[in-house]
Amino acid sequence: MSNDFTPGVLIGLAWYYVLASALNAAAASRVAFLEMVSEGASRDGLGPRTRRLPEWLVAAFLGLYAVALLLIPARHALPRAMEAAFLLCALANVLAALVAAAGAIRHHSKSEDGPTLDDHIPALGLGGPINRTLWTLVWSACAIGFQAMGLVYFLGETVALPRAFRDAVNAAAGPTTFFVGSTLLFVLMIWGRRVAATGHFGWSLVNLTLLFFGLSMTDANFREIVTKADNVPIVGLMALVGFFTWLSMRRAVINDARHQAGLPVLEELEPEKTLTWPDLVYIELICMVFLTITLVVWAVALPAPLEQPASSTVAPNPSKAPWYFLGLQEMLVYFDPWLAGVVLPSLIVFGLMAMPYIDKNPEGVGYYTIERRKFAYVAFQFGFLVLWLVLILLGTFLRGPNWNFFGPYEYWDPHKLIPLNNVDLSDIFWVQIMGRAKPESIALREAPGLLLTALYFLITPILLWRFFFRKYVERAGVVRYLILAMLLLFMAALPIKMILRWTINLKYLVAIPEKFFNI
Repeated sequence: MSNDFTPGVLIGLAWYYVLASALNAAAASRVAFLEMVSEGASRDGLGPRTRRLPEWLVAAFLGLYAVALLLIPARHALPRAMEAAFLLCALANVLAALVAAAGAIRHHSKSEDGPTLDDHIPALGLGGPINRTLWTLVWSACAIGFQAMGLVYFLGETVALPRAFRDAVNAAAGPTTFFVGSTLLFVLMIWGRRVAATGHFGWSLVNLTLLFFGLSMTDANFREIVTKADNVPIVGLMALVGFFTWLSMRRAVINDARHQAGLPVLEELEPEKTLTWPDLVYIELICMVFLTITLVVWAVALPAPLEQPASSTVAPNPSKAPWYFLGLQEMLVYFDPWLAGVVLPSLIVFGLMAMPYIDKNPEGVGYYTIERRKFAYVAFQFGFLVLWLVLILLGTFLRGPNWNFFGPYEYWDPHKLIPLNNVDLSDIFWVQIMGRAKPESIALREAPGLLLTALYFLITPILLWRFFFRKYVERAGVVRYLILAMLLLFMAALPIKMILRWTINLKYLVAIPEKFFNI
């Protein structure tokens, strides 16, 4: 058996696909049996609901899982307890998927009296109703497929990503492709948000992620990086950020469509007030108990990654900051410490504080929207998702020894050398273009960089004012616009500097090491 597949890995993957199958069995059951009236859709004039989730199915599913959960702690006393628990869970998943498929086929015919609560009533802006029978069969097939993959691993067989695919990904991987790919995905998300906000698209994306992640876990290098105790929370962070970004985008798309149709937004349909007692206090109590149990189980199952006592003579390689500072550590690759560690973080805090005073748009207050605040939404999401979260993921999973970039399936070789000849703008201008030695005078030597920096911060705001922000200046005033323009230019400086480093190995626009001043 190769290093990619140990007995523990096979068992872990088997249970992973049990979970994936259970999620799809639940999705199939929901589409087949439960009411599907989306957010803001009216129930007026709809016929009665005849679809019902069979009570015996719920009892059987929960009962089989309960017996399995009881067998797992008894695995030391009962020799075949784990095998029995796995088979019981697999049986529950397949049973739920098959019953959901059969139920959807039985309810396939539409009522002749018009729409009923058995039909999918979509939210405004998310397209037409889905074919419940079709999508039930799709999710049922996914549930059975995932369960079949789990059974393969459970029986000791192997299914892995092809080595050629992993090598191709490692060869194509790099900071440039990672950042450009993330930016393109962000653009596609904004452009196709009406499709991306639908439930079947979101769940399809979840299934693709589950499949890709599960197959990637068959690679020893990928698995070693992802399962590090320090990195496990970042995997959860990706899932949570992805879900809440999708959920907020979905509500924004629905609200935009309702606003265009002259209907109240979703937030206006909900009650304006919620009583602190008992509603809020009960919810807070339940969340507190649930999170306490979760943290206790987490602490027991995944011990803290404590290392040897700190020593001035031994430094870990790679030496990484806490996850919430990895974005700043990645910025240190492209900027001097005074910029990456002081100026840019301060501007982030200042920008968040100034945002309510800069944005004078009276629309979109108190509800989710994109159309009413398109520029604000795109700018904030790009800054958070691409310029912050992506840098955290890059620093966590793809930066290895000596802060070199490694592919997701590549071994973290501490002896890997990447020859780079980083040059300053003064080198490019005087030596490569002018063909002469750099001047001795600091001012003359750095004149090209100083000129470009001055033009960037002086001319660009004027161009933006004239071509893009004329109405904003009339509404908000010159001072607010200048603050906004400076914040946008500093935010844009990060991807610009990153691209310059990747394309022409540019280190500094202005390099004055004599005065400890570099840009």
